[in-house]
Amino acid sequence: MYREYLWSPGRMKWVGKKNPYKGCVFCGIARDDHRVPKKVLYRDDMLMVIMNIFPYNVGHLQVVPLRHVEWPEQLTEDEYAHFCAMIKKTMILIKKALNPVGLNAGMNLGSSSGQSITHLHFQIVPRYSKEVGFMESLMGVKVMPETLDQTYKRLMKHIDILKK
Repeated sequence: MYREYLWSPGRMKWVGKKNPYKGCVFCGIARDDHRVPKKVLYRDDMLMVIMNIFPYNVGHLQVVPLRHVEWPEQLTEDEYAHFCAMIKKTMILIKKALNPVGLNAGMNLGSSSGQSITHLHFQIVPRYSKEVGFMESLMGVKVMPETLDQTYKRLMKHIDILKK
């Protein structure tokens, strides 16, 4: 039964609550607003690759255009090509640095899809063979085996993958 749900208790800080940052969180990260907590792995003139600070799993990353758009078709052809190429590179980075057995990847587009931040972003969630234990199955609490900073360091060892 548990495997039918994806738990992320930290998301309750965002779901159904007013954004404390007065605007789009991803735009705040793109502007390097000090009020917005962030873990940016990579940034260029079109997009950024960031860690989800309320991750569904260790190594949950997001590829986000710098320009505020809500739908893929709002990207220019160059932006769209770069966005897709960076999604592929980010998957390679996760596989090299974290060695998952699988990935969940995709986009929620529009409020009825479960999108909580109306700024286009692509989510990549690594999956591991033994990620469901006692706490997850009986308590509904996700146990992260390492901190965001530890995961950040592991990913940054292979950051050249995104720079190619």
